[in-house]
Amino acid sequence: MKKPIQYLPLFLAISLLLGAASCRPLGPSTNDGDNQSTFSFPKEDVTLTYYRLWDEDDVLDDIIASYREEHKNVTISVRKIAIPEDKTIYDYQNDLIKQIADGEGPDIFMIHNDWLPYQINQISPMSSSIMALDTYQQKYPQVIVSDFIDNNKIYAIPFYVDNLMLFYNVDLFSDARIPREKTPPKTWSDVIDIVPKLTTYNTDGSIKQSGITLGTDDNFIPRFAEIIAALITQYGGEMTSADHTKATFNLPVNADKPYYPSENALKFYTDFANPNSSLYTYSDTTYADGTKKFPGDIQAFMEGKAAMFIGYSYNVENIKKFTGRSFSFATTNLPQLRLESPVTIANYWGETVSKNSKYPQVAWDFLKYASQRQQLRSYLNNTGRVSSLKDSLDNYSSSAYLAPVADQIKYSQSWYRSNTSEVEKIFAKMVNNVLHNNLPYKTAIELATTAINNLTSQPWSK
Repeated sequence: MKKPIQYLPLFLAISLLLGAASCRPLGPSTNDGDNQSTFSFPKEDVTLTYYRLWDEDDVLDDIIASYREEHKNVTISVRKIAIPEDKTIYDYQNDLIKQIADGEGPDIFMIHNDWLPYQINQISPMSSSIMALDTYQQKYPQVIVSDFIDNNKIYAIPFYVDNLMLFYNVDLFSDARIPREKTPPKTWSDVIDIVPKLTTYNTDGSIKQSGITLGTDDNFIPRFAEIIAALITQYGGEMTSADHTKATFNLPVNADKPYYPSENALKFYTDFANPNSSLYTYSDTTYADGTKKFPGDIQAFMEGKAAMFIGYSYNVENIKKFTGRSFSFATTNLPQLRLESPVTIANYWGETVSKNSKYPQVAWDFLKYASQRQQLRSYLNNTGRVSSLKDSLDNYSSSAYLAPVADQIKYSQSWYRSNTSEVEKIFAKMVNNVLHNNLPYKTAIELATTAINNLTSQPWSK
């Protein structure tokens, strides 16, 4: 159970000893309205290994210390996993999958909100003796319920939520005299109206300042695939079949008058990087050595070369750290095609328990304890994230940068992919087939859909 991920040269292990046995049913000091855990807590010493990503190594220290006050026979060893520059999060996922398949790996680990269909057979679902299904459904927003409940079983507890939102440069908007009613833009029609005013060109016709960084693949826009998925969904399309077993975004809607949402979405997206389009405002051209002639989306934004980009709340701290106090930016909800039927894409991580854990009940009880409002406050204060708890979202209404995430969670959707990294490569090819190979939108989309449905992976169970 303690073999480290093979490719990682660095991890930080913190072991917190939590001493003598307890015979009473396991339960937190405050339950925030949750049902109390009812299983008998083991009397022997319990050791749990916990793999975590992204956050600083000490973000759970206070929560673990509080938990030990009731359960002194538990040791929780938190290992912060570092992803090397030459690796991706999918390398971490693949190595973790292999470890668990080999009967090893951690007791507790983090799972992305769209990974459950791929890893469901490696997870020990939470027992109803820890938390009842209806309690979970009342406690969390619908997107979380949809992501982490399968066949009436709970497979993960998230500490936070995130979703696509718009970042904009306040000074560039002011300099361009963007009307107040469109600062920030609420709809894509607003974006279309203001992009020409925010775009400037060099004497050779190349982009000097981008109105919004859209239109290209992940070499320039890391979250391009989710942005396209959001657009397709806003146009009325469905990314997958109802059981999430195959891609269906190529299909038309409205049988009487067939309409192809994905074609409209792909055209709209790529127009921002098409020199022949009136929306042309971003370029993916490179020099002979492959270096970018114009920076990638967040880099361009931080350098003041882009007025808008679409990202997640985790970008906020990076922007503040890189630019300093003199850089004035704000965030707002993702622009919508129709305000009456908004859609954005969710992106967050849940905490879950391996099927190999000797003590799954204890592991789940700790996660339940850590996710309660009183305990979670410590984690959220340390990380600057938005709470996953439904009844805490109103607390962010006045947050300078996080308000959009909390406001959008009620209409956030997840995009289920059988193999996320491969799907992103296929979407990149779809975009480039339009931009550089002059394929019709319909052809590029059909090729992408077929390629996704031909991917070999574990059977989806969702």
